[in-house]
Amino acid sequence: MADKKIIRFEVAVPTDEGFIGRSCGNPDCGRYFKIKFDTIQDNMYCPYCGQQFSREDLITPDQAKYVKDAAIEQAKEYAYGELNKMFADLARKSRGSKYVTFKHIPVRYRAKTVIPKYQELPVDSELICSNCQFNFQVYGIYGYCPGCGSENLQIYEENLANIKREIETSTNKQRALRHAYSDLVTTFETIAAARARAITQDTAHFQNLYDTKNFFKKQTGLDIFEGLDESKIRQLQRVFQKRHVYEHNKGIISDRYVRYMPEDKHLHGRKAELSLEEIENVVGILRVIIDKLVDVTTRSI
Repeated sequence: MADKKIIRFEVAVPTDEGFIGRSCGNPDCGRYFKIKFDTIQDNMYCPYCGQQFSREDLITPDQAKYVKDAAIEQAKEYAYGELNKMFADLARKSRGSKYVTFKHIPVRYRAKTVIPKYQELPVDSELICSNCQFNFQVYGIYGYCPGCGSENLQIYEENLANIKREIETSTNKQRALRHAYSDLVTTFETIAAARARAITQDTAHFQNLYDTKNFFKKQTGLDIFEGLDESKIRQLQRVFQKRHVYEHNKGIISDRYVRYMPEDKHLHGRKAELSLEEIENVVGILRVIIDKLVDVTTRSI
């Protein structure tokens, strides 16, 4: 059996001002980001879920279709060329035969130029990792550097900037506020999950403040609420619960909400009020907790 011959074709993928789009290979994530084309590595991380993938697994569906179509055209040109060579060789060998006369008429094929029918998507933040200097762009909230997979407090600061920018530029302030509450909780959850993975294989969800407190108390002995007065903890809890009702109950204050926030019992059945002032009040509180998480988990590694 003859060895298989592998033919490779190069297809140039267009960039957007030096950046190329990537799509997370995790079907539960699948989110879009961009990286500087000249910094592509064999293995990279999704900035949203943190999972590592080979460079081929991060190609976007639009890019994959374009590359396939362009490669097919090159393959056709190559195949026609090989067939012409084969038939020309048969014609040459048949010359002088008194039994067979074979005439070869070449059929030429030139690969058609395939034009990309897509454009890279816009994103809202360009970042340079402070750990490895990897240059990338993301949309909204993220948690990891695509180049080295690290997470650090720069992520928290950049995510807060993204949240504030969306509120300030949005024509629908209420919609932007809903996203801001969700993004703030997601930022905390992402960083807490990353810090947990740094010290243990135990898994947990970190959308609940008190569950998060209990988890890190067990793993490190740290009380993430230490030094915070009760009023600040309740402010933070209120934001987390408002995020939950907007995610799961159309913003209506539910029985579950009241269980966590009994002082808001009189608001049961009403729509939870959202405000930029409330967001800004808890940002500093959350930063204090995240500082503690980073410090204690770094010392525990």
